[in-house]
Amino acid sequence: MFAQRPSFRFLAVGALFSLVTLTFLLLNTRRSHDLTSQYILKTPRPVSHCPPSSSTQPLPNSTNTHNQLEAWKFHVDRDGNDHGLSEEQCQIAFPKLFGEIEKSAALQSQDLISYEELRGREIEDGMVRCIILRGELYIVEFAPQPVTASRARATLNSLHRALKAIPNRHHLPSIEFIFTTEDFANDPVGRGPVWSYSKRDTDSSVWLMPDFGYWAWPEVQVGPYHEVRRRIAAIDDGGINPDDGSIISPGISFQDKKKQLVWRGSLNTNPGIRSKLLKASSGKSWASVRVIDWDDENDIRYNLLPIEDHCRYMFLAHTEGRSFSGRGKYLLNCRSVVISHPLIWREAHHAALISSGPDANFVEVKADFSDLSRMIDYLIDNPRIAERIAENSVRTFRDRYLTPAAESCYWRQLVRSYASVCDFEPLLFDTTRDGKKVSRGVPFETWMLMH
Repeated sequence: MFAQRPSFRFLAVGALFSLVTLTFLLLNTRRSHDLTSQYILKTPRPVSHCPPSSSTQPLPNSTNTHNQLEAWKFHVDRDGNDHGLSEEQCQIAFPKLFGEIEKSAALQSQDLISYEELRGREIEDGMVRCIILRGELYIVEFAPQPVTASRARATLNSLHRALKAIPNRHHLPSIEFIFTTEDFANDPVGRGPVWSYSKRDTDSSVWLMPDFGYWAWPEVQVGPYHEVRRRIAAIDDGGINPDDGSIISPGISFQDKKKQLVWRGSLNTNPGIRSKLLKASSGKSWASVRVIDWDDENDIRYNLLPIEDHCRYMFLAHTEGRSFSGRGKYLLNCRSVVISHPLIWREAHHAALISSGPDANFVEVKADFSDLSRMIDYLIDNPRIAERIAENSVRTFRDRYLTPAAESCYWRQLVRSYASVCDFEPLLFDTTRDGKKVSRGVPFETWMLMH
């Protein structure tokens, strides 16, 4: 009897160990079930990052025939505000627009984005997690937005508009993604991908998206983007006076603009660059450069210049802030010469910038602005060269790459290219331990009514 007791103890310990192991496996299986219910692994397939050519056949529900598509050309008066151009039309109209997207896709093509990687990205203040499922937008997580809530709503509205504008949106791939409403995204090694308004060349996990100003920018008294463009065009080309609704005719010709360099802004966001601009322009007759204190209402009232009134000046200074400067795209809408230091932070439209040669559409000076005075003197002495640069800017940006149509094309191409380097498709519904289906996200339309 005593000889058998160790066997009983061994059997008891073994049974207990088996019970613990079984319990762990059951719990781990349930946790795995909860996790995998949030995504579906894609079937591996070759990924191409070459944009479709103009000879690509139209999508199945397109009303254009192949021959009609080949003959189609972008006309800003007809197409500039059309948010619903087809994928093929977008590629024809904006061949330079998608370069940053394709760079990000190429970088990610050898190491596809996994759900674990995306789930591991902490949703910090200013961030939003979303799902696009069959062309519909859902909000999964909306982090606190201490100072950027309007940016988040503007970005979501712009994306939603781009999705709703095409009849075949259900053909768009389904994705889960995170975007930040801060000026830039932190990009430490090992963190998941994030969409941002700007990026540096070294920010390998950051995908560029259009900034919030394409919807509106109320904090600096800039209204809806389409309205800003209308007011700018009225200054340059004639039309409705933005101040009192009267007719401006024939507008201000380039040679009749004020022969000055204009800039208004805060030093705080980039004192290193902006203080150099102030120093280089101090005391110059060609300079209308002033600092604005956004905490002082009297200072704002005295120094603030409506964005369209920048277009009354021949030369427009552009400086980066904490990262990109949101005013850049507005300045490029003017028939004026934009003068900028070398840009570190990329934006969606930057591939269309040209700083030299007959097609130059802006002027680049040194980072310390030490050659600014010489450049202004040269442009004033050579008015035809200056006017050609201004006309190139209008033709390239106001009439093409900074149109509302281009913005919506960019959003949809971002969705397609991002999806091409994800190894999973998200599921909108999670399964709880008791087998119930719970939605992970709120439809955008509902979310907007709640916020």
